Amino acid sequence: MVKITLTSLTIMATSLGLALASNCQYQLDYCGYNLLNRGQFLAVLTQARAKGNYYDDIYNELQRSGQPTDKAHIENSLFYCANGGNGAITFLSFCGNSCSNGGSDHSDWC
Repeated sequence: MVKITLTSLTIMATSLGLALASNCQYQLDYCGYNLLNRGQFLAVLTQARAKGNYYDDIYNELQRSGQPTDKAHIENSLFYCANGGNGAITFLSFCGNSCSNGGSDHSDWC
C-alpha cells in the first residue's frame, strides 16, 4: 500500500512538473536567470537538475563560447532561443549586472 502510494505521488509530481516547465520561446532572447526560472518547478518536483532545466545547457553553451561559467555569467548572460523552439539556446553576450527581463512574449536585453 505504501509503495503504491509513493509510486502514484511520484508519477503525479512528474506529470505536474512537465506541465509547469517549458522550453524557451523560439526567436526570443533570454537572460540566464529567466531560463533557469523556466525549469524550476520541474526541478523541485522531480529532484532533477537542482538549478533548473536550463542550467546544464547554459553552462555548456558558455563553455562552448569560451566564456567563464561562474554564477554571474550563468545568470546574467543573454541567450537566443534557437532551432525551432525545441529549447536549444545560443550565447549572445554577457550583460554584467544589467540583464533585463523583457516580459512575457518579449526578448530580454542587456
